Amino acid sequence: MKKTLIILIIVAIVVVAAKMTVPNEEKHYQVAQQKLTSLVGQKMSSLDGWKEMAEGQNLDVAALIKLAVGQMEVKDYFVCNVGRITYDGKTYPLTVGVFNHVFVLTDYMDEMEKAGKKVEEYKKKF
Repeated sequence: MKKTLIILIIVAIVVVAAKMTVPNEEKHYQVAQQKLTSLVGQKMSSLDGWKEMAEGQNLDVAALIKLAVGQMEVKDYFVCNVGRITYDGKTYPLTVGVFNHVFVLTDYMDEMEKAGKKVEEYKKKF
């Protein structure tokens, strides 16, 4: 009986601590924007002629990332929250916030790889 009570108290403390430290939506946007900017920057810097193409097409990558992240929806799940983004008709979880930290999910980064390949195809067309 005492072990059960101690376990329940510990679980209750963890749940209360998690609820009190759920990050706000703004933190999700900031972390997602930083991560995506870094990823896209690395990907684009490896493409020959990317700057010229971007300037020729009036592409502002930072503005596009900010716009995409601005479309993210953050849903609260009591002890955590999840930032989701819709890309190509599908909704993907992008961030998870718990204990005042926001983590970017790597599964979505695979989708960003595919988007990077689409940019390479776009570049070849123009």
